[in-house]
Amino acid sequence: MRAVRIPPIPAFMRREALTIERQTEEGLAAPVDVPRCRIDRGAALAPNDYQLTAGCSARVFIDATEYAGGIAEGDIIGFDGERHAAARVQRCDHPDGTPHHWEVDVQ
Repeated sequence: MRAVRIPPIPAFMRREALTIERQTEEGLAAPVDVPRCRIDRGAALAPNDYQLTAGCSARVFIDATEYAGGIAEGDIIGFDGERHAAARVQRCDHPDGTPHHWEVDVQ
């Protein structure tokens, strides 16, 4: 019996690049390039309702066909010339338990 596999995130939805710096016991590892991913940028209003809050927030989608490593909270995700901390990480798996993609909220 073959395991059911979910198709990768379509290529037309993965048109941006980023880098991932994993945390190690010695500090941060060398950046790993991920050539095709999706970055959904967001902005929020400050409590005064007329200014944007400082910093960027985004949800990053990384397909397992592009990146075979892991991602953890606190890892550094680089895009748009800036580096952001992974605040929340969710790994979405195929039914057989292997990773399909990661959804990472960065700040």
